[in-house]
Amino acid sequence: MHDIVIIGGGPGGYVCAIRAAQNGLSVALVEKGQLGGTCLNRGCIPTKALAHTADVMDAVSRGADLGLVIPEARVDFARVMARKDRVVARLRGGIGLLLKRRKIDVLSGVGTLAGTRAVEATALDGSTTRLEARTIVIATGSEPIAPRMFGYDGVNMLTSEDVLKLKELPESMLIVGAGVIGCEFASIFRAFGCEVTLVDIMPSILPMVDDDVAAVVRTAFAKRGIRIHTGTKITEVKVADGRVEAACENGKTLAAEKGVLSVGRRSTTGGVGASDVGVETGNSGEIVVDSRMRTNVAGIWAIGDVTGKSQLAHVASAQGLAVAANAAGQNRSMEYYAVPNCIFTNPEIAVVGVSERSALESGIDHRVGKFPFLASGKAMAMGAPEGFVKIIVDSAGRVIGGQVVGAHASDLIAEIALAVSRRLKLEDIEHTIHAHPTLAESTAEAAEAVMGRAVHI
Repeated sequence: MHDIVIIGGGPGGYVCAIRAAQNGLSVALVEKGQLGGTCLNRGCIPTKALAHTADVMDAVSRGADLGLVIPEARVDFARVMARKDRVVARLRGGIGLLLKRRKIDVLSGVGTLAGTRAVEATALDGSTTRLEARTIVIATGSEPIAPRMFGYDGVNMLTSEDVLKLKELPESMLIVGAGVIGCEFASIFRAFGCEVTLVDIMPSILPMVDDDVAAVVRTAFAKRGIRIHTGTKITEVKVADGRVEAACENGKTLAAEKGVLSVGRRSTTGGVGASDVGVETGNSGEIVVDSRMRTNVAGIWAIGDVTGKSQLAHVASAQGLAVAANAAGQNRSMEYYAVPNCIFTNPEIAVVGVSERSALESGIDHRVGKFPFLASGKAMAMGAPEGFVKIIVDSAGRVIGGQVVGAHASDLIAEIALAVSRRLKLEDIEHTIHAHPTLAESTAEAAEAVMGRAVHI
């Protein structure tokens, strides 16, 4: 009998397993694929490895602006993809070592609920192992949505996961969906020299962020030659002569060598047997949980993308830590008001808390401060003047949100996330001395700008 059996070894499952073992519990982890889940193997890490190469390529292309004479650079796509695979493999091996050191039983196979206190792990050879458990955690993640109307075939029309398996760099790419995944791939493959077309039915790219933030990225994309078609509905997709052709409602036909679907992901609950034991699911198939990550069935918990709360690796990990604490007799609940979300386009975007748009729509009495990187000494020295830091505060002067677009936005958001999480006031940022010259100074200046006190604008 194990104290905890976890189904799924992604950033939710393996983090939950390690923390539970640290808390003195006996743990088993069942994973049908590779440790690390989607994030490590088919999402966050491989795409960020590609994004880094793309950023370096972009910097090389601007070498003359920095006084550098650089011979013409070209992308060796096979070597780029091989490096991506090495990074993933090394990190995956690290997870395996951490689990081994904590004496966690790791089983390779499909995990299925066998009642409310047991899991059956079915290996590739068909053999099964039954694991008795006091607590069961479902952490089976999510998978890309591939509607039939878009002609998905895994060869010409691809999902975000298929793109990471490409052997050759396509000459052109049609990306359907201008959300986070679509814009990240557009940024990456354009830097690699691919002709990129981005299409979305929504009126703007990246609709989850404020309009002024999205506008910075859209302008940067346009300068780099990415063709953007927003407010455009695709009515039919055909594959002809090895090319993808998309007919649009406005009469246009968009064509490319490869098509990429980035229209969202759905919870992966098939095969786990949740419904067989009465676990409640939502309209989109997600497992319904409370703030402590409990399902409606005693002893069964769920974390990560499968819960439909937030498709972010760091949220899955936080949920896993909460379950590990609760299973050890503690009392921890999840709150989502201060979750940072990072978009690794070039330039980057990072947001946390209440946006300016939502503050306006919700009628929240608020103030906004913005500081442009164009006025930052460090940003100008880096040759990265695009973007700004924006901070939103409520009527009591508490920091309730922030958005950053520009170089290193994903790093800069941490200070604002801390302020939102701990309900800090504006002066807590203002009165903290920020090193000079750094991009982080822009956060302090944005805080000062809320009350019209920014020095450098």
